[in-house]
Amino acid sequence: MGTRTPYRECPRCGAHIDAGEICDCHRERDAEDREAQAPSAGPRMKLIAVCREVNKYTGQVAVYKIEKEITGEDVRNLAIRAKLNPELRYFTMISDRWERFGEAIAGILRRRTVTAADVDRIGGIVEL
Repeated sequence: MGTRTPYRECPRCGAHIDAGEICDCHRERDAEDREAQAPSAGPRMKLIAVCREVNKYTGQVAVYKIEKEITGEDVRNLAIRAKLNPELRYFTMISDRWERFGEAIAGILRRRTVTAADVDRIGGIVEL
């Protein structure tokens, strides 16, 4: 009769494990499987605001990103500010859109006149 060993070998990695014990490679693989099956959140989309400001003395147009992540309260405040200051117009979009197409968007917004139809043609941008 052969000798009996107090351990067994893992069929995946060959490690010696006690009877009834689960090998670490199974635990790691199970964790990897759960991660792979979980819905990926991906990069978080941030809402940003862009200001279009017309100098009331020279008519010069400036377009710039407001350097902060925009919240719902900020949107409300910017909309009020735009109503009180006709030389200011604010637009919102996700940060990825600005990073990818910011120069083109700014070029359109720098035009002497920018209509609602112009904004609609840009796509992915909302005027407050």
